[in-house]
Amino acid sequence: MENLLTDETKMFQQMMHRFCEKEIKPVAGEIDEKEEYPAEILAKLAEMGVGGIVAPEQYGGSGLGWVGACIAMEELARVSAAVALAVGATSFYFAYPILVAGSEEQKEKYVTAAAYGEKTGTLALTEVNSGPDIAKIQTTAETKGDSLVLKGSKMSVINADNADEMLVFARMINDGQPGDFVLLVVDSKSPGIAIRKVPKMGMSAVATCEVDFNEVEAPKEAVIASGMESLKLITDALDCFRLVFGAVSIGILQGAFEEALSYSQSRVAFGKPICAFQAVGFYLADMYKMGRVARNMIYQTAFKADQGLDISLDAQVAKLYASESCMWVADRSLQVHGGYGFSVEYPISRFFREARLMEVGEGTSETLKETILVRLGLPA
Repeated sequence: MENLLTDETKMFQQMMHRFCEKEIKPVAGEIDEKEEYPAEILAKLAEMGVGGIVAPEQYGGSGLGWVGACIAMEELARVSAAVALAVGATSFYFAYPILVAGSEEQKEKYVTAAAYGEKTGTLALTEVNSGPDIAKIQTTAETKGDSLVLKGSKMSVINADNADEMLVFARMINDGQPGDFVLLVVDSKSPGIAIRKVPKMGMSAVATCEVDFNEVEAPKEAVIASGMESLKLITDALDCFRLVFGAVSIGILQGAFEEALSYSQSRVAFGKPICAFQAVGFYLADMYKMGRVARNMIYQTAFKADQGLDISLDAQVAKLYASESCMWVADRSLQVHGGYGFSVEYPISRFFREARLMEVGEGTSETLKETILVRLGLPA
C-alpha cells in the first residue's frame, strides 16, 4: 500500500490520523451513547478539505482522488464509523454523481457547497421491492409544467434528517407508463417529504431513514442525468461507494485490532499478559494479517479508480473481503476481552456493533458473491 501513496497523500494521512486521535477518539463513545449528530466535527473536517476529497480544486476540493477518500474513511472509522458515515453521505453519495454528470452550474452550486461544508446531502436510491436491482425502482417522476412531481418511498437513506438536499433516483411517467430513469436533486425541506429515522444497533449518531415522497415538486433544472445515462451513472458510482465502504471496514478492523492488542498487553493472567498465551497471540496475528491483506486490496482498487480504469469486479471483491475480515476481527477482539467485551464501557462493544453493518451495507456478502460468480461465468 505504501508504494501507492504520494508525498501529498502521506501528509494527508498523517494529518487525518492526528485529527482523529485528538478531536474524535476522546468523544467517540459519547457520540455513540448520546446519538448526537457530530456537526462541530464535520465543520472542522470541511475546513481540512475532507468534504471535497475527490473533487478538483476548482470546485473547492482537494483533488486527492479515491486513494485520498479511502485514507479519510479508514482513519475516521478507526475511531468513529458514525463520523465516517456522515462524511460519506455528503462527499460521495451526494456530491460525486453531480461531479461526474452535472452541468457546470450544478457543480458550482452543489459540489462546491458540499466541499466547503456549506451544504449536506445524501442519496435516496434503495427501495423495499428493488433491493440491489436498482432498475426495479418504483418511485416515479411526472412532468407538471416546469416541474417534476415525485411519488414513492425510499429506504436506507443515510443522514436524510440532516441533509439539505437529496439526490433521488426515480422513473419518469409518460402517458401513464413507466419511461426513462432520472436522477435529480430535491430540497429535503420540500412540502410532501416525510422522513422517519429508523432505530439502529450502531452508528446511531448518523440516522438511517425512510423517506416518503408525496407529490413533491422539483424544478426541471434539478435533473442531473436521465435515461440510460443516469442508470449507468448510479451503477458506476456504486462501485466507488463499495470501495469507500471497504475503507470504512478496514478502519473499524484496525480500531478493533488496536483495542485487542492494547487490552491483551495490559491484562494479566497467571502471572503474565494474556498476549503471551498462544491462543490469544494467534488471534492477534490473524487480525494483523487480515488487516494487511484487506488494506492492500482496497488501496490497489482505489489506485485503479484514480487511473480511470474499470474497478467493478475489484471493488466487489475488495469490499467483500474487507467487510468479512472486519466482522471476524471485531468478533475475535471481543473474545480477547473476555467478559469485559460484553460491557459497553469498553470501545470494542461499539466496534463490534459497527462491524456488523459492513457485511450488509453497499451489497450484502451474499449479493456480492453472486455477482462474482456471474462475472466468472458460473451460475449464481
